[in-house]
Amino acid sequence: MSLVSFVIGGGAMVPEIELPTSATVLELKQMLGEVIEILVSRLTLTFCGTVLTDDQVVGEFHRGNFPAILFLQVEPLPGNPEFLIFVNPSADQNVPVGISVRETTTVEELMVKIEEECGVSAETFTLHYLGKAMDFNFPLSSYYISPGCEVEITLNPTDN
Repeated sequence: MSLVSFVIGGGAMVPEIELPTSATVLELKQMLGEVIEILVSRLTLTFCGTVLTDDQVVGEFHRGNFPAILFLQVEPLPGNPEFLIFVNPSADQNVPVGISVRETTTVEELMVKIEEECGVSAETFTLHYLGKAMDFNFPLSSYYISPGCEVEITLNPTDN
């Protein structure tokens, strides 16, 4: 079975996915939805400016030995509603804390909320989602943050 690789751009995270050339775009979107934890119905993939339909076979638009680069668009939640995401403010705490955010909330704004709600100074930690460090200036939608996601807090090393 021949496999093809895809690099998915469009946000601050760039997932890489590998699947058989016989797979459909819907199967690619389902796999991507599992990786970034977003409903498939909110995902649109484009290749060279063309929107891909769910019934297309990925082998049709992938050529060569290099990963195909696809662009991902995630349909925003209607009305930019607030929703809960979860963080663990310390390694000794096993129960995640719910933080209310919107897709338009920036990482910096989230850090301030964590500081206010958990008492952890924003200067002492870095946020990660799906293994990627999050940049202050990006909105949460750039990291495909959706309701119920868990964002990791990594304490920064201290200078002695």
